[in-house]
Amino acid sequence: MVNASEFLSRRTTPVFRRQVSIRRDASDFVVAFRPEDVIVFRHADANALRKLCRSLRWEIVSDTVAEPNNPTSW
Repeated sequence: MVNASEFLSRRTTPVFRRQVSIRRDASDFVVAFRPEDVIVFRHADANALRKLCRSLRWEIVSDTVAEPNNPTSW
């Protein structure tokens, strides 16, 4: 039987389904599966790709795109 604290810790721990990377590819940004490096999404806005990855519960293990409000993020 699971006690309440174990149940809550299991619910708050994110369960990632896949590991991906976000990088620039020419004029677009891409999301690629890791470690295969297969590109699955392409878009002009990196933030839209990050949002999509979070909604799909994909872990972003490499993000080489600088955040607009943090110029030292890469």
